[in-house]
Amino acid sequence: MKRDPYFDNAKAILIVLVVLGHTLARMVEENEWILTIYLFVFSFHMPAFILVSGYFSRKIKSKKDFWMLIKKILIPYAIFQVIYTFYYQKLFDEPIEFSILTPRWALWFLISLFCWNILLSIFTSRKYGIVSSIIVSLIIGYIGEVSEWLSLSRTFFFFPFFLIGHFLEKNHFEWVKKQRNALIGWGVLGLIFAGIYFFGESTWREWFYGRLGYKELMEGPIALGFVYKLIVYLIMGAATYSFLCIVPRKQTFFTEIGSITLVIYLFHMFILEYVYNSFIYEWIKESGQYYVLLAISVTIIFILSRKPIVKVECMLIGMKMKT
Repeated sequence: MKRDPYFDNAKAILIVLVVLGHTLARMVEENEWILTIYLFVFSFHMPAFILVSGYFSRKIKSKKDFWMLIKKILIPYAIFQVIYTFYYQKLFDEPIEFSILTPRWALWFLISLFCWNILLSIFTSRKYGIVSSIIVSLIIGYIGEVSEWLSLSRTFFFFPFFLIGHFLEKNHFEWVKKQRNALIGWGVLGLIFAGIYFFGESTWREWFYGRLGYKELMEGPIALGFVYKLIVYLIMGAATYSFLCIVPRKQTFFTEIGSITLVIYLFHMFILEYVYNSFIYEWIKESGQYYVLLAISVTIIFILSRKPIVKVECMLIGMKMKT
């Protein structure tokens, strides 16, 4: 299938934002602008990524499809779960125990991606599927046992976006690409950014993560927890739609990065963990040179998208190099 530069552009921008978000994560308490940018990025970067993933998903129709999912998703997940645990333990002395069922850091996305593809067979109705998935997510917020084990909390939290993407068709994106929608997109994103700047708090992070239940998220009664989650969904939905409206339609200098987002996603954590444990973050805090955080993110993307590096990365995860 011929690649559409629109989707590669979207994925390329989103993977940059993923790396940027992880780079900013340990600085959000240091500066209000860092917190604003961080919350703004998290308001749409994963929902948009997941929606696009859902658009290219297909229902499992045979054993071959099922085993292909295992090969492409579960095997890389298991391999990197082992590697990351060893990497953190031996090189950085982090007190973490190996667990194949509790994903390390950003690896939650892989195991959730596997689950989302399985759930497609259950939520098949275009008329009721999306509403049902949202209702299930709202209810699960009251169940404390649904946590980071198998990434179940995030799986159900983000599944509505995956399902929406799965139900979308080419003509829907053709409508989104219209020029007038780009103006709307920039306007809505501007309002969301301003709202976060004036009213945003660091506690919002966990609402955007989707990994905790209402009991951990709220102080006091949790009866209205579902209302807060609905508000989060509305913000994420508006931000995601607006982002998709402003994505460039034509080939750009970063378009090809969109075809290697998985390898960048899997490998950027190796570099970033080293940066976390270096002198750089302390120097940034002391000097206030926060722009360096952006430079770190761009540098990581640049390194991991070089052709020789991509070849090695693809070979390690058994993926064919597409660009």
